[in-house]
Amino acid sequence: MRKRATHQDQAADVNITPLLDIVFILLIFFIVTATFLREKGIDVRTPEDNEDEPDTTPPPALVLAIQEDGFVRVNNLRQIDPGSVKPTVQEFMAREPNGVVLVSAAPDSESGVAVEVMDQAQDGGAAAVSLALQTQQ
Repeated sequence: MRKRATHQDQAADVNITPLLDIVFILLIFFIVTATFLREKGIDVRTPEDNEDEPDTTPPPALVLAIQEDGFVRVNNLRQIDPGSVKPTVQEFMAREPNGVVLVSAAPDSESGVAVEVMDQAQDGGAAAVSLALQTQQ
């Protein structure tokens, strides 16, 4: 068998100019046809922006703390029965029409007592009643 003559002096030459032309044409096409949307982000207000607004104070609050034994402590001053929350809230709302009622339940208290206290507070005329869980210390 005879060996075929190989030409070592001829190297394969790859011309990538048409490939680069096509890439640049596609790049220009995608840039021109792209639509840029202005998305709404988070409105950040720094303290300098709020100089015109007057200082707001939180509304007065009546704190009703439900204890483990089922009794309710009013502003950590006196202890009442859950059934007598309505007159206490009515008295508070007469003094503070814009006031809010905060019900703070102990972790070991019964949920029925918390529901009863919240119902009594709403029946007493409280516009806003919030429920929170007391932290154990």
